[in-house]
Amino acid sequence: MNKKIDFFNLSRQYKKNKTNIVSRINEVLENQTYIGGKVVANFEINLAKYLNAKHAISCNSGTDALLMALSVIGLKENEIVLTTPFSFIASGSEIVALKAHPVFIDIEKETHNIDPTKIKNWIDNNCEFKNNNLVHKETGYKVAGILPVDIFGQCADYEKIKAITKKYNLWIVQDSCQAIGACDKNNIMAGNHGDISCFSFYPTKNLGAFGDGGVCATNNTKLAEKLLRYRNHGRKDHYNYTERGTNSRLDGIQAAVLDEKLKCLDNFNNRRRKIAQMYNNELCDIESIKLPREINGKHIYHQYCVKLKNIDRENFMQNLKDKGVNTNIYYPKGLNQIEFLSTEENLKTNCPISDNLTESILALPIWPELENDEVLYICKQIKENLNTLNFLKEINNNILKKQA
Repeated sequence: MNKKIDFFNLSRQYKKNKTNIVSRINEVLENQTYIGGKVVANFEINLAKYLNAKHAISCNSGTDALLMALSVIGLKENEIVLTTPFSFIASGSEIVALKAHPVFIDIEKETHNIDPTKIKNWIDNNCEFKNNNLVHKETGYKVAGILPVDIFGQCADYEKIKAITKKYNLWIVQDSCQAIGACDKNNIMAGNHGDISCFSFYPTKNLGAFGDGGVCATNNTKLAEKLLRYRNHGRKDHYNYTERGTNSRLDGIQAAVLDEKLKCLDNFNNRRRKIAQMYNNELCDIESIKLPREINGKHIYHQYCVKLKNIDRENFMQNLKDKGVNTNIYYPKGLNQIEFLSTEENLKTNCPISDNLTESILALPIWPELENDEVLYICKQIKENLNTLNFLKEINNNILKKQA
């Protein structure tokens, strides 16, 4: 009998934690402090402590966290930010929103994170360093910083990235929206590698709200003060507006939910890691599937993505769906392939590794409430699916040989 396994499902987690979460929500409803107040402040304190960061400034989404970070760090019109093509659109769109230019640097084959060697090569081939600024020779635009993404829950190689930023006087805005609780090989937690680091609390994230939410983490007190002002219309104190800002505040109900779920985050992440290990053990001998590798520290598997080799992805996904197993694609298109993000022709780059990955990647269910028997069922269906596809391929090859 087929099981029905969602790609992601929040109902089990809610039922397990319902009593505590509803109690926290009711406290907010009773106090009626919906914007700001002690609940939000306490969550920010607890989150900063969890991240080992000095400051956590909450906002209303991971996208806004990126926009706030780029604004506060001083990104100007026509400056260049080096970033990855393999990510959610916000990693590039918020650069464009500030009338700056994302330049997409291809990714590493194993981690799918931005490749520091390719960053260095692009700089060596296209830039010159003069008057303490890195300048793109053809356009004259200043290269201001690097925006790495800790894709799927594994930190980028910040040792190598920081060596580049130090040499050329660049900043780092770290997109850790998928990596809360991850750490690098030096045990430095995501949230501490950039001048500002950004997180998302979209409901399906490892730490998910009951709506939207985000945060900027930083160890720089001056940047923290700027972020606090920026998220509240540029206001220093009551009706004292000192600079341009926006309205991006985490509400009290979301803060209460997140503060309660933060207590469970390590358990959520450890369960994801256990599921990933089960996948690794069950699928490691299949030549036509390349499994993710944990290379740089602790991977918290926001997504568990495999790479299919010589397999029709659409048929493969449909066959699994017919057996009750739902999968997804992250990402079907690279940011370098989205027209409005390529702001100028002479800043376009080739990203063959990312381009290839978008054609072959497949995400398997990995939400922490999956039962072991469900994970084993997924693996069983994958194996049977591949056996069927290989059998059909062999029949077709035999027919073609006879026809020849």
